[in-house]
Amino acid sequence: MSQKRIWKEYISAQSKILEHKSKPIGIDNSNTVQFNGLKLNLSIDQEIFKQVFKKEVEQIFNIKDFNFNSGYIQTSVENTANIANEQLTKLKELSEKCYIDFNENPVIEGTITKRGNNIKKQLEKVVGELPTNYHFKNSGLLFLTLDEWKKIIEIEGIKLERQIGAVFSIKPSVSYIISTFYKKLDITQQGNRITIVGELHKNIFDLFQKHFGLSYRSNELIFKFQNAEGLQDKVKKLEEKGVELPKPQESIMTFKYGVGFYKKNQSDLNFEAFRLKRALKRYFPDNPFELSYTTDYSFDFALMDNGADELDRNEEAFWNELYTKIHGEDFQVSRSRRTISFDFETEEELIQNTNFVKSFSICDTSDYGDNHKYKFNIKFETGLHELQANLKKEFPNLNTKLIGNGEKLIFRQFYRTGNKTEILARLHNQLDNFIDSENFDYSIPPSHTFQEKYLCEENFELKIEQEEEKLSKLLRTDFYFGTPKERMYLGRLLKVDYPDLYFVVDEERINEVQENVSDETIKAVFPDLKGEKDKIKRLEDTVLKLDSEQELPNNNAKEFLYDSSKAKGIENIDNLLNKTSSEWQEFEDNLFSESLNESQKQAIYKSLYAEELALIQGPPGTGKSTAIAEIIWQHIRKEQNQKILLTSETNLAVDNAIDRLKNSQNNLVKPIRFGNEEKLDSEGYFYSLSAIESWENGKEDEKNTVAYWIENISNRIINQENEQIDSALEKWKIHLQKPDTKTRNLFTNTYLEYVNLIGATGSSIGKQNSEDKWTSFFRSYLNVFSRKNYAEKNYRALNSINISFDNVIMDEASKATPPELALPVVYGKKAIIVGDHRQLPPMIDGEEIKDLLISIGERKLAKTLSQREFEISQFERLFLNIDESIKGTFDTQYRMHPAINDAIAQFYKDDGGLKCGLPIEEAYHNSFDNWDSRYHGLSFENIVTPETHTIWINVNAPEIKEGTSRVNFGEIEAIDNILTVLKNSKGKNEFDEWLSTQSIEEKQIGLISFYGKQIHYINKMLKEKHNETPIRLSTVDRFQGMERNIIIVSMVRSNKIASFQEQEADFDLYPDLGYPQQDSLGFAQSPNRLNVALSRARRLLIVVGNGEHFCRKDIYKNVFETIQKNGKIIDYDELQKVVEQYG
Repeated sequence: MSQKRIWKEYISAQSKILEHKSKPIGIDNSNTVQFNGLKLNLSIDQEIFKQVFKKEVEQIFNIKDFNFNSGYIQTSVENTANIANEQLTKLKELSEKCYIDFNENPVIEGTITKRGNNIKKQLEKVVGELPTNYHFKNSGLLFLTLDEWKKIIEIEGIKLERQIGAVFSIKPSVSYIISTFYKKLDITQQGNRITIVGELHKNIFDLFQKHFGLSYRSNELIFKFQNAEGLQDKVKKLEEKGVELPKPQESIMTFKYGVGFYKKNQSDLNFEAFRLKRALKRYFPDNPFELSYTTDYSFDFALMDNGADELDRNEEAFWNELYTKIHGEDFQVSRSRRTISFDFETEEELIQNTNFVKSFSICDTSDYGDNHKYKFNIKFETGLHELQANLKKEFPNLNTKLIGNGEKLIFRQFYRTGNKTEILARLHNQLDNFIDSENFDYSIPPSHTFQEKYLCEENFELKIEQEEEKLSKLLRTDFYFGTPKERMYLGRLLKVDYPDLYFVVDEERINEVQENVSDETIKAVFPDLKGEKDKIKRLEDTVLKLDSEQELPNNNAKEFLYDSSKAKGIENIDNLLNKTSSEWQEFEDNLFSESLNESQKQAIYKSLYAEELALIQGPPGTGKSTAIAEIIWQHIRKEQNQKILLTSETNLAVDNAIDRLKNSQNNLVKPIRFGNEEKLDSEGYFYSLSAIESWENGKEDEKNTVAYWIENISNRIINQENEQIDSALEKWKIHLQKPDTKTRNLFTNTYLEYVNLIGATGSSIGKQNSEDKWTSFFRSYLNVFSRKNYAEKNYRALNSINISFDNVIMDEASKATPPELALPVVYGKKAIIVGDHRQLPPMIDGEEIKDLLISIGERKLAKTLSQREFEISQFERLFLNIDESIKGTFDTQYRMHPAINDAIAQFYKDDGGLKCGLPIEEAYHNSFDNWDSRYHGLSFENIVTPETHTIWINVNAPEIKEGTSRVNFGEIEAIDNILTVLKNSKGKNEFDEWLSTQSIEEKQIGLISFYGKQIHYINKMLKEKHNETPIRLSTVDRFQGMERNIIIVSMVRSNKIASFQEQEADFDLYPDLGYPQQDSLGFAQSPNRLNVALSRARRLLIVVGNGEHFCRKDIYKNVFETIQKNGKIIDYDELQKVVEQYG
């Protein structure tokens, strides 16, 4: 397949997926739209799935009007004889998509009830008529107030479980949302008052003023003196001389400024602080002090509810932190439902737990007071539970289902067509002999001898689970109703509680929405995925540029982006790399970072002398951000007036590299950050045009890169020692401490005139969006590089401008599809691309994407994406063909323990190898406080010791195919035991004590698998057994770029395959393995996936898998043998015995 065809197939796949995601969601018109302030909720039309399945049933079974409510399909034996097995198989596949329980074989069905049972009637006297879906559930779950609870316990024959469930809605607190804009922020909240050490940036204050009514209250300048002794006496003496100072509290002196100070001085405390510092140095010359300041704010509680929902800032971080702090054995957190829950047995315990939950400052918790309803599991003591258990033992082929949790027992016997009479007679005979007729009645509805029925009922619980999961991917997306051409705004999706969808409406548009909703019947809603459409448009434009006659900043990009051997090499590379050469000496003398290793220096050096393209391979943990900062520094040091574009798919990667260039020595690099200012972290906003312009206009004392430049100049003045110019320098320093509008304007214009670095995410780059309007990137580009024309709105001149950079630096390139990689490169005269082709290719190759394409009928496209060409990233194609003089590889990693490094080093042997940069004695050092140490300190009977850093748990269980995915329940049991081992290990308390001071990511155990269904079932196990353990669970495709102290990898694939979970081995039928044999490694076949999975671990790596099966492939055999040499191989049976004995 040609390169151009591959590129277009990538875009085609993304377009098809976007088309599917954009489809309307049917709305139930029988329920009216409910408004609550800025929120509204709608109900999804649940009949859609039934209608699709109903049409197929009517066609296959030749039925005119199939009634779904009957729970089965009834037809004649004659009709059944004309139905092909293929048709029934097809219907079975459709039933799974439509959440219908359907069986290809006909069924005999009956019910068993308790004689004289009137418990349900007594229950309904208290709570009213039971909800419809109650009759279909096994759990017997009811929602009751505490008052109803007290009445129900008096009813004879009803048993309530001791554990009662409490569920409360939660959202991030105002102080927490503020903290997400800063890496480090000292912030406290009491009621509606917030105190911050420092003050908020203008863009952040404006946001919170808009959403929460945030307002200034006061300021404090806090001076902490080195010596408290004699401080109060000195202050009293100064007071006698007419000097007024605050009374010290021990060694601290606080100056307070009320809200009036803000209005008068626009929050400019710099000059006030400077004045006080000079004065206090005179008053207390022998007592040094440190200065800090705080700002007090208040917000409007009435806006709290909607404000937190409207400003859905860093939601994932909030839920992760809440999960880590609260989620556990006693408390459970649900992100999709936005709730926290716990069990209790008494009112006293309820009050205690509720107060505990409300004590966490990061979240706001709400309830309904006396009307709040709690979850009760009730059981009708009818004897049907025990009867069901006995039926399963006596008649294992009889399918039973208890509904209403004890009200009724349904039994089903499936049979082959034509055997009905014989099976029915046998069933009657068995039940007559088994069931106690004095206590129970059983009935089998009569049916015609020549009629057969097939089970056909909706699976409510499965539908809710899977539809919520799908819809949750659209959270925080704007929705519309009407038609795509004449659409009307509805709101942003806030919460999914299937079938209910909850939206929050922009405050400015609430009247518009209420008016439109009242005039229109909402039949369907659809998401606004304009951002994704814009991205696809830019990708399509990129391919067109490469195939057209249009001139590019470097026209040779049309060649080397397809074939990197066409890129110009460095002719005299050997001379340049000679360490005695003047060029190398000059390079080493002017390094920005002192910590670069030899491989980093060589790669950076090559990129400096490359004319149009340089590629750098950066394996996991090799310091890519540090190297990228150095590349930028070296290029600008050589030519200050050039334009560099730094791009990556994530804001974090861009901000990390730019922020590394921030220093107090010089401002040679002058960055500007493009992007939506509201979504930028404080580090990114610091470099934004909005922050600079706000500061320039004197509206706020806004922290920004231009103000920092002035501060650097001011600090360098302080270090000058020249008596002849001291007086002038002092005046200039004071002026810079409190620059007037003219000075701000001068420095802003000068800075923007010499901007030489732009930071932006890759998907935002381009001139026009999907509506053929200027993109925000292009508007920012014009505002920086064509300021005069942009200010004067000279559109004729502006339209003729094209985006162009001297250098484009792209990070995380191996994750990009070919068009995504090319998108920023076409705007540069030279490109420096950083990635790692030994890690995962673009996500479009993943299981989830292919399954989605198959589910929407794009089997051919899914098959195309499964071809070998799509397993190779564009970065790999370029890297393998490019001239050696313009490519480099980092060969030293600083993330993993040496033993883990040894397990993945084989993946890089063709690239010069990968070594551990941690000093050996430091890596093994038994201290958590040593940065280079990879000590974990855990020890458990013959399983793990502090010296063990790699383990393979050998599991010999069969895999099971579920749809297109795979599951291995034996490995899930092994993971359960491993987590028990880790929880009960010696040294766990010390490890936890150290982790308590670390970030959320440090605390989490990483749990990775190659298959989505395996993740699904692992998650179920975790909820039941390890709720207290902080875990990050994800497929390997989604774990790339992350790292954790402990990683557990579930391999899933086995050399044998079972049909269902509890299938026993049958050595008579399958003498070799007891199950059918299978040889595939599936997704685990890819060395890249294995590399990513293993290289996430810092301190301890645990692989769970079938060693015999995987060792047939050399890369796995090498991993297995390396772990055998450096760590431990443990059979699952041995692990299980140890846990049973000691766990």
